[in-house]
Amino acid sequence: MNRSVETVAESELMWERWVNEGGRPPPQAVADREHAAVTTSRGARQGRRQVSLDGPFPRRRRRRSVIIAGGGVAALETLLGLRALGADVHVTLVAPGPQFVNRSMSSRQPFAVKRVRGLHLERVAADVDAHWHRGSVDRIDRHRRHVVTTEGVELTYDALVLAVGARPERAWDCDRVLTYHDGRDASSFRLLLRRLRDGSARRVAFVRPPGPTWPVLLYDLAFMTAMDCVTHGCSDAQLSIVTPERAPLAVFGTRVSAEVGRLLEEHGIALHAGSYAAPGPGGSLRVRPGDRRFEVDRIVTQPRLAGPRLRGVPCERDGFIHTDAFGRVDGLDGVFAAGDATSFPVKHGGLAAQQADAVAEVIAAAAGVEIEPKPFRPMLRGVLLAGDTARFMRADISGGGGDDSTVSREPMWAPANKVYGRYLSPYLSRQVGDAADVLQPYLHQTRVRSAGVAG
Repeated sequence: MNRSVETVAESELMWERWVNEGGRPPPQAVADREHAAVTTSRGARQGRRQVSLDGPFPRRRRRRSVIIAGGGVAALETLLGLRALGADVHVTLVAPGPQFVNRSMSSRQPFAVKRVRGLHLERVAADVDAHWHRGSVDRIDRHRRHVVTTEGVELTYDALVLAVGARPERAWDCDRVLTYHDGRDASSFRLLLRRLRDGSARRVAFVRPPGPTWPVLLYDLAFMTAMDCVTHGCSDAQLSIVTPERAPLAVFGTRVSAEVGRLLEEHGIALHAGSYAAPGPGGSLRVRPGDRRFEVDRIVTQPRLAGPRLRGVPCERDGFIHTDAFGRVDGLDGVFAAGDATSFPVKHGGLAAQQADAVAEVIAAAAGVEIEPKPFRPMLRGVLLAGDTARFMRADISGGGGDDSTVSREPMWAPANKVYGRYLSPYLSRQVGDAADVLQPYLHQTRVRSAGVAG
């Protein structure tokens, strides 16, 4: 059947509606109004006949273009998810760097013998018949459906997924403060470990800043530092955690908090919960409420997170992007967001992957895959590297499951990675083997140590 220009225009309109309705047909009244608008516009032009659509959703003349902006967990989960679901779309991955590194394992790097391998994004894209473009998104042209990179390159999209992550910001700029972002700060942390071993530093405070940040990182570092001190005979080391949380890792629920509190006491790590701290004069740490002061030799903290604030993308006051449960961005047709860039308050790679799964299902359904997209329902999964062994933690934080907080020494998901993504986790495990990118080397090491103690 020959299709007129107006029919193609109607096809574009129906595709847009299909995407923005979460992979569901639009309400009939809306569809009728849109059809009437296109028909009226068509009739206004002489010599062009009306052509009816053959089916509820028109056949496409070309593969739809999907752009995924970002190179982290949410971006790769979306990319791998679209291919696993069989979506017939052309995907371009736009990322500023050439490599994906599993940041969730960065807390292990100061103590690990093996190096992180990472994934080359160009190779990942090639594995799933996608294209990798090196660049950073500068702005969105919503009317032309263009992404404009910082280099001035314009890329056209039918669907756009913003998985650009959050902007890390230093809480304090002070010589005594080590802000641990990821594995790039491992060498600085090793210097701190050497100071603890030779006695030039004894008192270290792990301070969580206020505002959005990653929940488990500082606890990993504190526990493994405590184990390192035991291994090297640093009996006079004084370690503490200062956190605004009402209880340790409170986001995981009461059972997890109770177990983490017990482990902190067992490892001799002092806990100051419900507290805010900042560097004071000299070697002091000011803690409130109560205007308390502690003498410390070093402060270890992590960056607080701010939203990406992309031009052309509506955002909240702190720069994060608001989405609905299917990842759709308010006011932007065909635009989605997933991961730390969104306004969801808990920043965690596993949650980023779940958001990406919801987005991938919507786009796949819009591309003709017979699937009923499921909304994002946050199930928080985490692994605490508690020195001698790992603790697997899980909690339904969607608000409908009550306090189902669970903690175990045994894995509760497979593969047993620190960040669980339905598509990314098995792919990552296959690609990196026993490198430090995944949890398996740590689990093996702790099992060997436990067997040695038992023997």
